[in-house]
Amino acid sequence: MRRAAPALLFGLLSVLLLGCLALTPARSAEASEKGTFGDVVVPEGATAEEAHAVFGDVRVEGEVAGDVKCAFGDIVIEEPVGGDVEAGFGDVYINDRVGGSVDVGYGDVDLGPDAHIEGHVSHRNGYLDGNTTNIDGNVMSGMASERSPPRGGEGLLSDFTGWLLGAVGLCAAAVLLAVLGGRPLEATARSLETAPGRSLLLGAVSLPATVGVSVLLAVTLIGIPLLVLAVPAYLALLFFGLLVTAYALGRRILLATGYHRGGDVSAAVVGAAALSAAYLVPVFGGLILLVAALLGTGAALEALISRQRWSRPRTTHPSYEEYLEDRREH
Repeated sequence: MRRAAPALLFGLLSVLLLGCLALTPARSAEASEKGTFGDVVVPEGATAEEAHAVFGDVRVEGEVAGDVKCAFGDIVIEEPVGGDVEAGFGDVYINDRVGGSVDVGYGDVDLGPDAHIEGHVSHRNGYLDGNTTNIDGNVMSGMASERSPPRGGEGLLSDFTGWLLGAVGLCAAAVLLAVLGGRPLEATARSLETAPGRSLLLGAVSLPATVGVSVLLAVTLIGIPLLVLAVPAYLALLFFGLLVTAYALGRRILLATGYHRGGDVSAAVVGAAALSAAYLVPVFGGLILLVAALLGTGAALEALISRQRWSRPRTTHPSYEEYLEDRREH
């Protein structure tokens, strides 16, 4: 019952957030509309300079002179847009002229029969369907272009260099955590290995729960300073979760291969390298890292909730070799 209480709290906060979003009426864009919660609509016959939404959909039924942006929600374009169309997490439907480029992080892009994109179309994770012949620029899918000519050695080297620097940075951070993490890292990794499903559930629920807490903080004057710290704190937690998953994955790989003389540092490097390689998987690379981050975040929350586990002799090991020996015996 004690373990179910935090998960229940996260669930209630998530329901509260979804209820607030559902009850927030859609707002019509006038000169310029920037909404945080709720849908943003440019009505038919109206003209807006730009239309932005953070948590909610954007529907363009009138003309927009500038950009259309949405962080978490879908975008529907039925009338001309003079600037760019950008979506973080959500699908995009376009059935008119877009004067700039279309950039979608996690979502599908559907082009109607009257769609005309004068710039580029970039979709990191998702599918591009519909009238793709009326795209003047290149189509970028993941890390490669579908319509641009084959890139020379300089362009490929630039992509590889960027990936390599990111992989080295992730490995360095994982090693630092392995050296300084101590018992909290061991407890978090053990929590992930013991109940990966529960860890993933807690991590997935933590995202809307964090938004719900931010909403509650926003309505109180004393909570506004804390709100400024909430987003970077949660991003730091997600990065910590990614490092924990890399460490736990490295331990599994070393245990399976029988090579474990390097201890925790080797596990951290191997796991971080494996996740870096997974990022190169077309379409699903970014999603794999997101799931890994949520998995480790949920394990961290589970370990934090059950802090008394850190003091139990059976849940921690003085060295990585003793951990492997305990795994073989069980």
